[in-house]
Amino acid sequence: MKLIITTIVSLLPMLCAAQNFTDLSFEQAKNKAADEKKIILVDVMTPKMQNDAKKQTEKLVASGEGVAEFCSNNIIAVRMDMSTEEGKAFAPLLQMNMYPVYAFMMPDGDLLAVVSPYLLSKNPEIFIEKAKSALTAAKEKWNNSRHINFQEISFQKAMEMAKNDNKLIFIDAVTENCQPCMMMSKNIFTLDKVADFYNEHFICLSMNLGTENKDLATKYNAFAFPTFLFIKADGELVLSESGYCDASKFIGYGQNALLKNNINFEHGSWNEIVALAKKEKKPIFLDCYTTWCGPCKQMTNTVFTRPEVAEYFNTTFINAKFDMEKGEGIQLKNNFNVSAYPTYLYIDYSGIILNRLVGSMPADEFIKESKEGLSENGLAGMQKKYADGQRDDEFVLSYLNVLEKANMKKEAGSVAKELFKTTDVSNFLKKEYFSYFLEYEEDVDSGLFKYIYKNREKLYTIYPKNVVDMKLHSIWEVGSQKYITGNGENAIVDNKGLKEYAGRMKREGVEDYKNIEENARLFNAIQSFAWKDVTLIIDKKIKKVGMENISERELLGWGLQIDRFCKDSEIRAHAAEWFKEFIPIYEAKETKRKEEAAKRGAILAMSMINFQKEFQKVYESLTTKK
Repeated sequence: MKLIITTIVSLLPMLCAAQNFTDLSFEQAKNKAADEKKIILVDVMTPKMQNDAKKQTEKLVASGEGVAEFCSNNIIAVRMDMSTEEGKAFAPLLQMNMYPVYAFMMPDGDLLAVVSPYLLSKNPEIFIEKAKSALTAAKEKWNNSRHINFQEISFQKAMEMAKNDNKLIFIDAVTENCQPCMMMSKNIFTLDKVADFYNEHFICLSMNLGTENKDLATKYNAFAFPTFLFIKADGELVLSESGYCDASKFIGYGQNALLKNNINFEHGSWNEIVALAKKEKKPIFLDCYTTWCGPCKQMTNTVFTRPEVAEYFNTTFINAKFDMEKGEGIQLKNNFNVSAYPTYLYIDYSGIILNRLVGSMPADEFIKESKEGLSENGLAGMQKKYADGQRDDEFVLSYLNVLEKANMKKEAGSVAKELFKTTDVSNFLKKEYFSYFLEYEEDVDSGLFKYIYKNREKLYTIYPKNVVDMKLHSIWEVGSQKYITGNGENAIVDNKGLKEYAGRMKREGVEDYKNIEENARLFNAIQSFAWKDVTLIIDKKIKKVGMENISERELLGWGLQIDRFCKDSEIRAHAAEWFKEFIPIYEAKETKRKEEAAKRGAILAMSMINFQKEFQKVYESLTTKK
């Protein structure tokens, strides 16, 4: 008994100097560690191994700075006699490590790290480094709950799934009694970030290629374990890596495999890209993007990585991508009139734009549109047909569709306006025609507008009533603003014409014609710098609807115009009072809006304009003499 007590006391400084050391069994230590959220330190040995040299090493380690406190706060320490039955049952948890050894373990028995007494005798500081590293790994495990979902299916079945799901196959190739294999499974595959990445992008298999499935081992040259294989649905190897690694490196393997299964973008100047296209006699696919563009990132991450997309683009084009806000991209943006992102240009190596697509889309649609763009029904082909005089409705509607996909609004507007004059107006009661009326018609005096307005109720069956009415209202408003020419002191206002126009709206049954007329008079007053009239009209509007019902954009627009062009101090002071009254109203609205969103757990959409900041700036400027 005296000998046993002496042995335990000699171990106390090493194992947990500041902690109550008890002779717990390993199972008891696991339960205690789980309850206290601690890790387990196991002195794995046999009694014969407890020699004087080992004890001296333990004393040196225990005397290290911070060791006692760290052990007390974070470790449950036990000994494991490997000559006992308990030791024999414990052996597999060592994952082939030899003893004597100090093992850091999770409460569930997973091995975190080991350090040998021999190394500690040479460098006692290693203990605290290993202990802290083990605790960090344990905390990461405690914060993770997911794992890679390895399918229990054959390789053949995995190939079928990969084809159907348009994914790569990931094989964790292992063999029996492989310590690094077990460590990857326990320490890396169980991390949320690893699991989420691999489960999203791959069909995952874990297969014994050491003693089983030797045909696959030979085919993919997998004779070191673990080996990580990334394979296409047709069985072609994309990437092979091997050996234990940390989470970041392991995720990097997957990312590299996806990149290899991605559109292959050439690096170099634009002239070098064109030269390569001429040499290869291939058209150029140019991805015009910006770093802040969400749809650009979506296409890069979810569409360009699809095997069928990569195969089509890598075999058909010389692929290039440029940031339109940096370096050579700025000049390319100007050369090719890029104004929206992402824009995809399909360019002949002689410099002719064959097709143009704008925006994100699913992979199958992207391939379909890209293929069609190279045909006679692409942008270049349709432009040539139109220039050659083709004008039948079917062609013009198809041409308009191509122009809209290319975001060529100006050219589409010209084509649409010609269609408005040449086709039967009754066609615009059809959805495929009326969509272009919604987009491009602005003339309140055109025969088409008059026809549509008269027959608007028929359109309510194919388009929402509010969409139709909003468009018609917009055209009435545009029409009301044509009774002024010039601006400033040189402006000429046709008040008689505006009055007659108001009468026309009344006769036509335009519900809010008075409001349209009032806004037109305000527009004319601002354009002609009639600032007293401006304040009178705005005051009347505020009195009519209440300051709380004035729109932020309207008020800001009025204030900016007065601030920029009006030098009359009385007018400026009067306008400043609007903002003085409105700012607290706006702040109260925003506070209430945020509170209501918080109750719903919703995230408010961000405005492109910081109204609170802009209101304050205009107010301060208006109160400053100019």
